[in-house]
Amino acid sequence: MTKFSAPLKRWRHCLTDGAGEEIRAQLARFYGADEIEGWCRHYDRALAEYADAYGDDAEVVISRCPAQMNIMGMHIDYGGMPSLRLAVKGADTITVAGRCPTARGSRRVRMKSILRSPMDSATEPGAGERGDSDFDSLDFDLGDLLPDEDVGNRQALMDYAGRVCSERERTTGSAVDDHWGILPKGQLIFLESYFRGRCEVGGVDALVCSNVSPSGGMSSSSALVISTAYAALGIHGLSPGVDMCEEDLIDGIGTSEWIRGTRGGTADHGGMILGRMGELVSVGVFPARPMGRAALPPDYAAVIIDSGVPRVYDDAVKEETVIAYPLGTFMVRDLLLPDREAARGWRGLVGDYAQRIEFIRDISADNLGLEVAQIYQLLLGIPESTTLSEIEALARAGGAGQAFESMHRRDIGDKFPHIGPEHPVRLRRRFAFGLAEQDRVRAMVGYMNAGDMGTALELVRISHAGDRENEVADEDLLHRLAKAEGGDRADLCFLPGGYGRMTPAYDRVATTINDFLLASGGRTAGSVQRLGAGWGGNVGGLVRKEYVSGPRRRDFEELLQRELNIDCDLANCIASPGEGACLLTPPAEG
Repeated sequence: MTKFSAPLKRWRHCLTDGAGEEIRAQLARFYGADEIEGWCRHYDRALAEYADAYGDDAEVVISRCPAQMNIMGMHIDYGGMPSLRLAVKGADTITVAGRCPTARGSRRVRMKSILRSPMDSATEPGAGERGDSDFDSLDFDLGDLLPDEDVGNRQALMDYAGRVCSERERTTGSAVDDHWGILPKGQLIFLESYFRGRCEVGGVDALVCSNVSPSGGMSSSSALVISTAYAALGIHGLSPGVDMCEEDLIDGIGTSEWIRGTRGGTADHGGMILGRMGELVSVGVFPARPMGRAALPPDYAAVIIDSGVPRVYDDAVKEETVIAYPLGTFMVRDLLLPDREAARGWRGLVGDYAQRIEFIRDISADNLGLEVAQIYQLLLGIPESTTLSEIEALARAGGAGQAFESMHRRDIGDKFPHIGPEHPVRLRRRFAFGLAEQDRVRAMVGYMNAGDMGTALELVRISHAGDRENEVADEDLLHRLAKAEGGDRADLCFLPGGYGRMTPAYDRVATTINDFLLASGGRTAGSVQRLGAGWGGNVGGLVRKEYVSGPRRRDFEELLQRELNIDCDLANCIASPGEGACLLTPPAEG
């Protein structure tokens, strides 16, 4: 028994008989006082399903992890840049877990996963009984999966994941493992290595129950990873945030998803862990930390709308977009700035700029002692399209060949099997998008806290434009360079860039909604953009409440139906900022 566990029967007694005031107080904090009864039934049903699967005599822990919504800062967390997130109240992945009997060894893991009807209200009679999906059960020995080397830190974990994915592609033809079970396996591999020598991780029986849509851009896979990781910590008596600090919870557990074959960042996980009721949080990564908060204004709602556009995946394009950040960073640090440090007009450049630049996030005017105009000049030096071999040739010609090899070994290596030496990389527009999107996160927090929702919402529309296949031409940069010297809306946040994760059908959904909101209510009515990895799925953003639960709701719903064939109840599309992931405090004995 640990400080997080209690007998399963005691949990159920407190949930069903009204005897557990501490449990009900926790649920009221997570879901609201009006939702307690429905969520008591929801948790009790998960406990009953655990009992059916593994028996009802166990000591168990209960963890929960909310879904998350990205308001600003798309595609940039894996470049070490912050993004503006909220934990979605009422969209939870719950894990009930206990220690597995040791018949086949102490590291046997058994796990079941159930998807409830996505976003069904837990308060509805019979909620979750329609549209449930049972996934294949897991039963494996964790000892069979563990690497000999220490993968208990982010870089070692990334390198290990790269080797795993390369071998997977060699043997199966795909670097990605689509089975849900690879996600809890990945976090358990990380946890075992992190606590190796202090605590033997393993021996888990778990029942996962989620109402988070698996294709809605709310990071259902990351919620699964965190919820099961928190449960594994709990059954071993380990406190999230204490025995493993928040930085390692977010960056380490988040990076474990790379073992699956994905190449995303960890800000999704940060939003799920650092989320607070009623607030948006700017989530920094590497190290993970909150970098600012903004209260959601009372007359606005965050909305998530199913676009009806199927999400498509292009692994080569995904890898090309991710690789643009370290390549552009290398060019600035090792090729462009050395040519400029002694040039006229660059005297403000700090002398230790090379030591200050590790990630793309470090290329900022404040960090380098530059003006915004000089950042635009650096972007002019980034080629619109290039290849790894071309950049290597430039590096060797400029005396930076060794630096290129070091960067390639650390940031590329085996992590991107689709990007060969001659694969074209549309570098400038993607690199520019990253720099601008980082500035949009900073600016949006500032505008919201200053009460300027018109400009904050404009930034959402600019970010959406940056998801298109837009080139950042010399003429555009020269125009912005002139504006920067004149001080007229010159900040990077107003530069869209061109990341290239958008299809025409997906683009049309967000654009149609934004045009409607602008025409009917002006700059402060609201704005949306894509959610998730791009190309399809949900769209979302901030909209005045009158459009989703007030007098203009019917007009908005009719627009969606008429123009986009989206039939939805907007009142059910609201995503309220809620509390981050946690282990529930168990009911006291008696």
